[in-house]
Amino acid sequence: MAVRIVAHRGESLIAPENTLESFTLAWARGAVCIEGDFHLSKDGEIICMHDDNPLRTCGVDRPVSAMTLAEIKALDAGVRKDEVWKYTRVPTLREVLETMPEYGEIYIELKSVGPIVDALKAVFASGPWRPEQLTFIAFDEATICEVKKLFPAHKAYWLTCNWTGDWQNHGEAELSPKELAAKLQELGVDGVDICATDFLTREYGDALHAANLGFHVWTVDDPAQAKRMVEIGVDSITTNRAKVIATELQLI
Repeated sequence: MAVRIVAHRGESLIAPENTLESFTLAWARGAVCIEGDFHLSKDGEIICMHDDNPLRTCGVDRPVSAMTLAEIKALDAGVRKDEVWKYTRVPTLREVLETMPEYGEIYIELKSVGPIVDALKAVFASGPWRPEQLTFIAFDEATICEVKKLFPAHKAYWLTCNWTGDWQNHGEAELSPKELAAKLQELGVDGVDICATDFLTREYGDALHAANLGFHVWTVDDPAQAKRMVEIGVDSITTNRAKVIATELQLI
């Protein structure tokens, strides 16, 4: 099976990240799978944004958790991009899913913890999406375990870089391949989504696949690094350059 290329926050090098415009552009450029980040608003709506504060992307310094959906919808997600993206809006999870093509898939990164898992039930209850289209990823161990229990038919991958719920790369392999497989089995998840670092080897891919676990990496924008990830047996590569990486790997 060919490695899956995942468009990180859509076509985020061109369009504003985590917006319908960015995701639509990714689909138009041949993406099969996208990745988006999701937080819970003050009034319980799941919205698409990476940071817990819209300052970096929208120019407003305020916690997302303290804002209602109406206030979030008033933000300009294109303010940091070219003029053509002015007044781009922050979408909800439901809006992202409703604009996803029938063949499309999405990695749903849960940035909030706790109540966001319950909020997912309301979104999924009204949609026609197939379990294989919707994959969950999260750094927080309790969150990814809870969502897997709530939606057992969906894939759920533990996000990590240094074997904790921290995204930062310390560049060291603190868990052996077999230890990583054992940890994932203990968590009850379907695999790992780990930052692509030099310590990852074929032994990790072999150990995870032997345990029927997925081996996924992020964020790979260099074709040479992407080719090395393929050589060590990864199942998917998340990238900001989806079309470029897919072309280099001769996937399109």
